Amino acid sequence: MVWQDGEVNVDRAAASHTLNVIDNLTAKKQIPVIVHVFISPGIANGKPMRSVEYDSVTDTYPRFLRDEILAEVAAKYNLRKDGYSRAIIGESSGAICAFNAAWFQPDQFARVVSRIGSFTSIQWKPNTLDGGQSYPNKIRKEPKRNIRVWLQDGSEDLENEHGSWPLQNIQMANSLKRQGYDFHFSFGNGTHTRLGGQVEAPAELRWVWRGYDAAKTDEKFEMESDEAAKPLWRIRGFNR
Repeated sequence: MVWQDGEVNVDRAAASHTLNVIDNLTAKKQIPVIVHVFISPGIANGKPMRSVEYDSVTDTYPRFLRDEILAEVAAKYNLRKDGYSRAIIGESSGAICAFNAAWFQPDQFARVVSRIGSFTSIQWKPNTLDGGQSYPNKIRKEPKRNIRVWLQDGSEDLENEHGSWPLQNIQMANSLKRQGYDFHFSFGNGTHTRLGGQVEAPAELRWVWRGYDAAKTDEKFEMESDEAAKPLWRIRGFNR
């Protein structure tokens, strides 16, 4: 399981408590034993490359994960190579990065957790580079990927020149539902903060890994019946 912005998740005393959550769920056998890869965004010539790496809708970063990062980890640990046995998670730009990796390489990553995802136009360059704002339409128009997706956001998330984070996440959920994806949408009244996703971490990890069978290398992911029964417009936790 690959974690974007990994540096915020590796301190046991920090607010995320990620390592403690992982340990507890593993000990209770609520998730399988997993090799967790925490990776920080790069710096080039003193310039942070986080947005370029994370927000660009291309296969460059997914290939980097596959060909360099995971290849390096695999030299020391026995990694599963099937996408069914791999997950990827991120927050904000790291969240679209996680979805992007599964979208371009579902054979490498079939399980996605997106927290406060930046499905907006941050790296969009007209006539040159696609942007995250296109994903709701790409989901509806392009061939369906065999992936499982947890989306989390809040009604008070960002609204700026790049777009509306809440509206884009609602559009993502509607498009995933319309196309019959195996997805879960957690929508409350939070702001652009890591807290919401971190609080939900046990539920996220249990859900995205539910039914995992180490004897298998593939599964056709189907929408849960409770998601299928809900109207397209329904957003949980919206109480304004």
